[in-house]
Amino acid sequence: MSNRILQVPYGTADILPGEAAARRKMEDSIAATFAAWGFEEVATPTFEYLATFGGGGRVSDSNFKFFDRQNNTLMLRTDMTAPIARLVATRLQGEPGVKRLSYRAQLFRYEEAQSGRQCEFTQAGIEMMGEAGPAADAEVIALAVTALQEAGLTHFTLSVGQVAFIDGLAKAAAFNTEQLQKFKHCLITHNAVGLKNLVRQQHLTGPLAQVMEELLFLQGDAKLLADLAEKLTEPQCLQALASLQEMYKLTEAYGVAAYVTFDLGLLRDFDYYTGMIFEGYTPELGYPIIGGGRYDKMMAAFGSPCPAIGFALGVDRVALALARAGKLEINRLTDLLVAYKPGALPEAIKACMDLRAQGQSVKLAPRPCSKDETPEAQMKVARCCAYTLIGKAE
Repeated sequence: MSNRILQVPYGTADILPGEAAARRKMEDSIAATFAAWGFEEVATPTFEYLATFGGGGRVSDSNFKFFDRQNNTLMLRTDMTAPIARLVATRLQGEPGVKRLSYRAQLFRYEEAQSGRQCEFTQAGIEMMGEAGPAADAEVIALAVTALQEAGLTHFTLSVGQVAFIDGLAKAAAFNTEQLQKFKHCLITHNAVGLKNLVRQQHLTGPLAQVMEELLFLQGDAKLLADLAEKLTEPQCLQALASLQEMYKLTEAYGVAAYVTFDLGLLRDFDYYTGMIFEGYTPELGYPIIGGGRYDKMMAAFGSPCPAIGFALGVDRVALALARAGKLEINRLTDLLVAYKPGALPEAIKACMDLRAQGQSVKLAPRPCSKDETPEAQMKVARCCAYTLIGKAE
């Protein structure tokens, strides 16, 4: 027997009994939260034409690509934003009003496999298409907090940034295309030295230079926004800060402001974001468990321009965080074992069906009980909480 058939491919993992049920319960709680907020669940194909993700700017060497029989290039989905944008543009184009959509899906991205990072992973998320402004931003932030709470997390923080603020700084610094790419790369890689050198090469002075050099360290509460608004004069930056301030006030109305902090140097590794962005962290993990933001220009690539915002929650990462915090409830016990005496199998089957109809989880004993295999012994092997014995006494 080849050893390969006994292994899973690189970057994948088996989910064992008990854990699979716990994860499904968590996913169902998240999905129910999305539905309670008016987000309708949709599903898209596991793979799409390469051009679908090209429109979303997510084609890279980390993608799993292949050909169909007509030599079309296909790709396993790496995120759900582009597929849902395609779905809205092609299948829901005629529907009026704001589209509030949710999903849970398997995604595929070649990564260096480590704890919490796999090549195949599960996400649950939402997309809101057709609404701009701080009110929509606040609703998405509040839903993200609520979804994490319903998943079972209690200690976490959403770190919020603003792409328009960063773009406004770059515009004021008069960066050319190459400098702009270096500027954003420094933010994504947290290269403070490279950032400072790039700013000083432009011979910038005053508050603008100070803010840009310290951009990776501009983190704090709502007071940070007010302080920056007093220092800067760039209209785009001031507008972005005002938008964040208004959004924050609305999160107070939702009762979730305590989970929100600001990071003005935050820039996610997706090039389609245009406004408010955020990532969520928990003490149990050193990488984001949730992330999202506004992407007002993507829908234009699919022929249906409109503002849009959303987020994706990493189910695997949340499950790992819960496990490390001792909060992932793994239970392999079944409510009841129906044991039976010799000749009483038909009665035992009927008893199982009646009990299941009443909502109990029930296992049928694999064989009649005997002196060597008592109902108590069968119950322990079957991992049941209790048993009932069917059949007449001998």
